[in-house]
Amino acid sequence: MSERIKQNKILIGIIALAIIARLTVSTSPAIAVIGKAFPQASATQVESVATIGDVAAVISALIFGKLLARWTFKRLAIISVSILALGGLTPLFWHNNIENLLLAGFIAGLGAGGITTLLPSLQSYAYQGEQLANMLGRVVALENGSSMILLFLGGILASQSWLHNYYLFALTLISLPIVILTLPAQNPGQSDDFTTVTDNNSGKHTFLIIIYLLIASSMVFLEAVLYNKNALYIQHFNLGNPTLAGKIMTLDSGAAIIVGLTIKWFRQFFKQYLLAVCFALTCLGGTLMLVWPSIISIAVATFLIGTASATMLSTIPYILSSLTTPQHFPLVMGCFSAFTSLGFSSSAFIFNHLVPLFNPNLLQGTYQLQIIIAAVLALILFLGSHFFNYKKL
Repeated sequence: MSERIKQNKILIGIIALAIIARLTVSTSPAIAVIGKAFPQASATQVESVATIGDVAAVISALIFGKLLARWTFKRLAIISVSILALGGLTPLFWHNNIENLLLAGFIAGLGAGGITTLLPSLQSYAYQGEQLANMLGRVVALENGSSMILLFLGGILASQSWLHNYYLFALTLISLPIVILTLPAQNPGQSDDFTTVTDNNSGKHTFLIIIYLLIASSMVFLEAVLYNKNALYIQHFNLGNPTLAGKIMTLDSGAAIIVGLTIKWFRQFFKQYLLAVCFALTCLGGTLMLVWPSIISIAVATFLIGTASATMLSTIPYILSSLTTPQHFPLVMGCFSAFTSLGFSSSAFIFNHLVPLFNPNLLQGTYQLQIIIAAVLALILFLGSHFFNYKKL
């Protein structure tokens, strides 16, 4: 079998996994009707139906990252998709109370976390150099495009019945045979005809790996302000009804799709300053929100920050692949998923506790702090860029 045929075969498996990687978001549109279906449940319990999977994903990302050092891509993909299918389809038969849905969401999140950990490792296994960098961006675009479609379909199904949202998890039953047929029965430490395994002395780069993980976590931490505050921003300035926030948030995913398809040119244009530019865009987005309250400013800011985050999350996995060996890359990517998930989930808590220390206006202070953090990180990365080798960006 030629190198091109092998890559294309694995690519089919990567696509099958990427399409269902964010399947858990499909339950979000049904939260309101789930609350009505279970009036005895608290607001926190109802909201957790859509978010508990993120908590589970942090756990499974670390577990699967470790298991990939010993188990094969095929085995772990089968396990991940099967767990996602189990958690997603169970509510169709077992939905007597909110606790059932929470348990099912947690199980589905475990599977989703395994998939998001597998994807970059698979890409690193099958592609090298410029091909890998471009592929990482395209898969990010595919994941975000799929999540937009899933949210749209979830909204349609939720208008009929909240239970119908879980029919979307039947996509896992299509992906499962595809990954069985296409993914290699090898782990990252085993080379193939088209894969060059090199030892980058990853032990010497541990400090750098940690720094990049913190940078990625910081970006997601700042991006989460959009999700936590956009609806409040629109309400505070009387810019529209609550549904406007959901429509504007699609610009975040839309930006990720564009970035995924154009990341090659982003890297070529900004070169070693790419990561600094990401935080500069975030700073600009926050400034727009702070000084110009309008629908245009919140839309542009969401697009800018979405662009910055997608660029960062497409670029750092590629950098990490050059700082670690193939055997250790899955574990590093497990940590990457965990760091970014923690950055996102901790954002509201940290901002809500820090902002009152210097500004009684929580909304205004949040954007002020977002701007300050983004500006400081942009400056640090800009000044420090010449100390690092970014030739492969």
